[in-house]
Amino acid sequence: MANSPRVSIIMPCFNAAATVERAIGSVLSQSCTDFELIVVNDASTDNTVDVVKAVISATADTRVHLIDMPVNVGPSGVRNEALRAASGTFVAFLDSDDEFLPAFLDHHVAALGDEVDISIAGHFVVRPDGSETPRHSQFLGQGTGLEAMRAAMLDNILPFAWDKVYRRTLFDGVRFPEGSTRFEDMTINILLDSRARTVTSAAVPLNRYYISSESLTWGKIPARSDSDLALADLHAHLPEELRKGRFAKPYATMRLLITMIIAQSAIMKLAHQPEARATIDDCRRSLPLSWIVAAAIVKPQFAAAALMLKVAPNTFAKIYLRHSASSYGLD
Repeated sequence: MANSPRVSIIMPCFNAAATVERAIGSVLSQSCTDFELIVVNDASTDNTVDVVKAVISATADTRVHLIDMPVNVGPSGVRNEALRAASGTFVAFLDSDDEFLPAFLDHHVAALGDEVDISIAGHFVVRPDGSETPRHSQFLGQGTGLEAMRAAMLDNILPFAWDKVYRRTLFDGVRFPEGSTRFEDMTINILLDSRARTVTSAAVPLNRYYISSESLTWGKIPARSDSDLALADLHAHLPEELRKGRFAKPYATMRLLITMIIAQSAIMKLAHQPEARATIDDCRRSLPLSWIVAAAIVKPQFAAAALMLKVAPNTFAKIYLRHSASSYGLD
């Protein structure tokens, strides 16, 4: 379409009145102006929708569109609703409590050449005290989609949607797994990598990712079942040959990593919510030796951590709590 924007930016919102204006402002401040911003209010119970409408009215920017969902459908559901409305050549995602740096779109659009389908960059992690640290994927440079898929399975590509820009046609016939509230970014990235021709990744930080104990990622006691929908969706859509053979050990390592992340999230809550212990014990029981052996070959540090979680959970918890305090400013 002649009037289609270069990039469709999708911003899900739920009870984001305190931060959504900042997030929208970071999009409107982009040095690349050829975009549409699709803000989806997921039936917020605060005044998020009023804040968004006020920003649209004050800026009179016709590139900003609001979809106001009548019922709450969750993060995957709102992203899928926006994908149906998106018309850009490329798609980017921004959470309503984070922000793009001004060069975000310029960098990614330049990186997405004729054969490149996904562009990845770094970001700043902003701790609750306001201090920030740059972070980026270990996978840097260019690779095939299958090379990127394997790297993502091994956690060498960070498992987010908001530090990447995708060719929109990668989503043809694929959507975020609805009902899933954890790991849907990780699994959709693996699936999209498998469909990509070329993936490029740079270390330059182009987002600010704000750590908040109230967010979906950090704010609730997880359960192992939180991962089931996302993993089932990946299993259904990823061809069998990409889960076996030379990909079998990375695929097992990905499942091991997800189980450890759930345990780590529960550990963060254990001091104030003892019921988190049930999640930790469930994760320990569900780590099969076959996953640990597979990880020992392709990602030995994960195998060692998983073994520690299984046989010495208190030691694992102490080490992880020190890591989270140092990296994220959370205790």
